[in-house]
Amino acid sequence: MAIEFGIFDHVELNDSLPVEAIYENRIALLKRAEEGGFYAFHLAEHHGHSLSVAPTATTFLAALARETTRLKLIPTVVCLPLHHPVRLFEDLAMLDVLSHGRLELGVGKGITPFEHLMFGHDAQEASARSREILAMLLRAFETGIISSEGSTFYDFLEMKLPFRPVQQPYPPLWTAGNFETAGRGGHNLVFPKPITEAIRSRYDELRAASREEPGHQNPHVTEPKLGQTQAVVIADTDEEAVAIARKRWNTYLEKLKRGHGRIPPHLQAVQPEMDNPVAEMQLRLDPLETELVVAGSVETVRNYYVEAARRGLANYFVLMLPIGDMTEEETSRTLEAFITDVIPAVREVESVSVPA
Repeated sequence: MAIEFGIFDHVELNDSLPVEAIYENRIALLKRAEEGGFYAFHLAEHHGHSLSVAPTATTFLAALARETTRLKLIPTVVCLPLHHPVRLFEDLAMLDVLSHGRLELGVGKGITPFEHLMFGHDAQEASARSREILAMLLRAFETGIISSEGSTFYDFLEMKLPFRPVQQPYPPLWTAGNFETAGRGGHNLVFPKPITEAIRSRYDELRAASREEPGHQNPHVTEPKLGQTQAVVIADTDEEAVAIARKRWNTYLEKLKRGHGRIPPHLQAVQPEMDNPVAEMQLRLDPLETELVVAGSVETVRNYYVEAARRGLANYFVLMLPIGDMTEEETSRTLEAFITDVIPAVREVESVSVPA
């Protein structure tokens, strides 16, 4: 299977720019990414803090749909419990039609307790609510009717959509961060570090087992994508790129850490403890040593991805771009270098690897 490339973004607040400029700059960046051969744009969902100024993914992606023609549009993830099922189904169906079938769907419960509290339910209910809503959505895409029958948390009259989405039975599904969940669900995966042999083996094992079970998900996806997702910075020298990456990563990390706990950022007196101790431990480590970030000259970054392609464990390379308060020049320089130097080198590895 050919290696593809994507961009993952939170659309962070940047104090040096008005929000309308952030939107316009991002759409221009993504149009260039499409021209340069990128497969998809993944947009995270967060509410009530500066990690995201695009909290309503369907609105931003609908605008992007009208400015692009091939780029897949993937909310990653839709935090399912933060949406009423009827409205969510309508919004996603509209986006699928507006984009002429380019919607793919990342699904999950969300990782931020205070966001669930803002939407009126406790975070402890999030997993159960997420399972219920996902089952409703998949049935609705297949039948055109969304119903709360059998639900613990929702009670509404069934609604029949007066038009059909483009994709059947439903848009391809994605999971972010958890390869066990992705494998059991048969979902495509975006993972925030390199895909190791152990991760690939476990994912393949779980996905193969899930496809033998009744009601398995993503039956129409025969070649799933396993994506390693990393912040990327390219500059003239390794030293310059590393300096930029560390500075911008620290800005991003501050926002990320304030996006945890049960207290919204605007009410926080101090930075809260992260509710996920594994994630907190990971974020304390050096981001370059742990490969959360890839930074260097064109040659360094090109060699990194060529070697990753040769390993053959990931078939999807996803760039977090931009991160933190990266400037427009730093972001554009990274994307252009990736398009002109990194992607062709990876494609060359593919052509050598595929038997005639």
